[in-house]
Formats: sequence, C-alpha cells, structure tokens
Amino acid sequence: MGNRNLRKIKDYFDFEKKKHFEFFLPFYQQKNWQLVEDNIDSNQKNDWDVKLEIRAGIYRTIDEKARKKDYNDCLVEIMQDMETGGLGWFYGKKDWILYGSWKEETIYPSSLYLISSERLKKYILSIRGIISTNVAPDGWGVTWNIILNWDNLIRQKIAVRLI
Repeated sequence: MGNRNLRKIKDYFDFEKKKHFEFFLPFYQQKNWQLVEDNIDSNQKNDWDVKLEIRAGIYRTIDEKARKKDYNDCLVEIMQDMETGGLGWFYGKKDWILYGSWKEETIYPSSLYLISSERLKKYILSIRGIISTNVAPDGWGVTWNIILNWDNLIRQKIAVRLI
C-alpha cells in the first residue's frame, strides 16, 4: 500500500472520527439516547461504534458512516479488502447504521439516514438479477460495495431519512 493510499485512509478515518465527536455524539444527546459504550477510540475490532440506551432498558448498537460527499446513494461495503478477503461492514452485527453525508465541511450533514441492519441484510439477500456495484481501490484495501438508492430503501422500510 503506497503512501498516497495510506494518507487517504488516514483522511477517511480522521473524517469519521471528527464527525463522531462533532456531530454524532451531540445528535444522540439531542435524541435523549444515553451513551453506554463508545468503541471509536478503542483499539479493538468491533462491528459497531456505539451502544446506546434509546429508552429505559432498550439498547441499540450503531455503526456510524460519514461520507464526504452526497451522491444520493448508499454504499454497502461487502468486502473491505478484496485482496485479503476481509469482509465489509455489511456482515457485522449491529442494530442500526447511521449514514451521514456531508456536501460541505459543516457540523451538520446534508443528509442522514437511519438504516435497520436486519432489514438491509434481508433485502440484499433477497435481490435477484443485476445490481450496481462499485470497486474502490483507495479504501482500507480494494473495497467492493453494493450501490443502493435511498428512495428504494425508504420505500422498502429499510431506512428513514432523519435530515
């Protein structure tokens, strides 16, 4: 992996970490969701970023996604690294994915979606036929993503637009 690619990876991680502290944590407070566990600064491999108590005794694990541009689509990471066979976030165990996109360098995203991980998995596993994908060589490794349309995810009751 070249220096340019390492810089890009660091930029992605730095951007996601910045948005975690700058936007996601205050967003949870605004919703009155209590932070139970935060894995962002842990050195452990986890399938989720935070565990929240959303109501008394009701807990949810959330994987935060922060994207630097808004393409009006959802990239679902199937393979994190095609060269080593590293699986993407699609396979991890979590309750929800909070997927934010930022058109500009502001605190608030231009769009934010709450995705049910269970419904997303069922939907993707039920797809028959041709599906749009994206192979990106500039992530953690050569990453393979499925491209899904937000309008369809909302219609299927898989995602809800929050912002």
